[in-house]
Amino acid sequence: MSETEESKTAQILVRISEEERDEWKAAAEVLGTSMSDLIRNSVAPIVQETLHCIHPEEFRLVYPWSEFCKKCDTRLR
Repeated sequence: MSETEESKTAQILVRISEEERDEWKAAAEVLGTSMSDLIRNSVAPIVQETLHCIHPEEFRLVYPWSEFCKKCDTRLR
């Protein structure tokens, strides 16, 4: 097992139908990846967009004491 894989110790349980599992597994095989990587790589961008501002700099409102994103109304610092 690679060092990167060894650092991934937490697990989640997702209940899906056998048909969904078979489709997910087939999709992962076509893409040449593991089902875990397929799921991880599919969810990661949604997490980033939900929890962290990903909008360009032109949407930033910068003050000496803080910084905001005008697009998602997030305080960045």
